[in-house]
Amino acid sequence: MPRGRNEPIRLKFVRSTINPRSVLVDEELNLRGFDELYSWAKRKINFVVIDADTGEDITRILLAHS
Repeated sequence: MPRGRNEPIRLKFVRSTINPRSVLVDEELNLRGFDELYSWAKRKINFVVIDADTGEDITRILLAHS
């Protein structure tokens, strides 16, 4: 489903059950990196990161670690 012009890019923060890592996945299941998020924030691109387990918006938490 295409997103509207003012709607944020939605990403899911998914914890791996195999590795001690997490991944960021967009709505088209493309992997995204944390560096990419920091770049988007600097360029004022509207996005939101949702914790896949809790449904909580964790965008600010992730950006605070940049």
